[in-house]
Amino acid sequence: MISLNPRQACLWLHRYTGLAMAAFLIITGITGTLLAFHDELDDVFNHKLVQVEKQNASHLPIAELHDKVISAYPQYAFSSMPTSIAAERSAVFSVDRARGKAAQNQPKAPFQQVYVHPYTGDIIGTRDRDEWAWHNTMWKVFWLHRDLLLGDIGRLLLGIVALVWTINCFIGFYLTFPRAIKKKAQNKTSPKKRASFLKRWLPAWKIRTKSNMFKLNYDLHHAFGLWLWGILFVIAWSSVGFNLREVYQPVMHAVVGLEGRGDKQEKSREEIGQTANADRGSRIGAAKGEALSNEASNVDAIDVVNKANSIAYLSEQAEIAAQQNGVSVQQLLGIRWVEEDNQWQMRFKTNRDIGKKGGASSITVNARTGSIERVNFGYQSSSFGSKADQWLSTLHMGHISQGIGHLLYQIFLALIGLAVTVLSITGVYLWWKGRQSRLKALQKGR
Repeated sequence: MISLNPRQACLWLHRYTGLAMAAFLIITGITGTLLAFHDELDDVFNHKLVQVEKQNASHLPIAELHDKVISAYPQYAFSSMPTSIAAERSAVFSVDRARGKAAQNQPKAPFQQVYVHPYTGDIIGTRDRDEWAWHNTMWKVFWLHRDLLLGDIGRLLLGIVALVWTINCFIGFYLTFPRAIKKKAQNKTSPKKRASFLKRWLPAWKIRTKSNMFKLNYDLHHAFGLWLWGILFVIAWSSVGFNLREVYQPVMHAVVGLEGRGDKQEKSREEIGQTANADRGSRIGAAKGEALSNEASNVDAIDVVNKANSIAYLSEQAEIAAQQNGVSVQQLLGIRWVEEDNQWQMRFKTNRDIGKKGGASSITVNARTGSIERVNFGYQSSSFGSKADQWLSTLHMGHISQGIGHLLYQIFLALIGLAVTVLSITGVYLWWKGRQSRLKALQKGR
């Protein structure tokens, strides 16, 4: 009768799935290390468009720079604007991505970004991130990391690899446990009481410095996998979320209650209907009424919030709304004009929001009256499942903290990319040495 040894089965799975994934993980590990500093490296490769000489005079208003772009490229839509411009950097405006019916009527732009000199208003140049060019190096690194430069096929392939990697995280963790010894065998070999589980497990967490090459690789593979297990699991599972949503979504729904797209849309409609705040509305209404009373004639034709004052107005209202909710605005992320609704919308991050993407906050105002249509705080509008999803993606992409805290996490994330590469290389090395030993044993047996 054949007896199934769970440890041997797990070892076989870990060994050969690891071999199958090794090349993919080495590629994503190295590219991930670079992508931890995507913006900084992108500025280096794209310095001709990004960098400008600092001048003593203040830069032109962002609204005026936006007008320059619209005048230069009237056939394309530019609904968004940056909220600030750093010193010695150009202003960047992105072309709207046309979707649905709008994509049929709007010509596709041969570029995605326009760079403008903030002091003169001159167009420095445009950038097509799909072009194979030196200044697009980091974007090619990103797409190599995201889909192996193969589009949907590459994304599906990496999604499967990420799923296998996630499962392998648990198998690898189990394989670091000390081997179990049957009681009969233990009594025959040693009458003494055996050491505790934790004491026998402790060597797996250590790296022996004075050892041969095989033992060093063995220790690196075990210790790196154990010490970094948590973040490796986060990277692996969030990769499934990016590339294999049809697997990620139902699992997250079952485990943490992550809502589907339909649930989110219904919840969003309910929140929009409940965002009216009587006190804030009356206060802003009175202020705007005073502003409008100063207009001489056609009041209906004048927007209280226009392009020139939109950033200042919305940032002020965001600060007020944040203070009323006991939080503070840490960073303004961008502002855009919603033409069909005649509204301005600003995204910002508070000290309680998760990341700068799906977990960020936003404020929307009516351009004609200046009244606040809605305020969505990321930390309030997210369920537990959504917050778990946001944390996974934020930790993966490195959108954590600001200043020195952000820099430290970038360094940590870059080291994680190197650790993934080391784990893959040491895994292949251990398989190769093991295969040599098994072949020698077979030859001796003959």
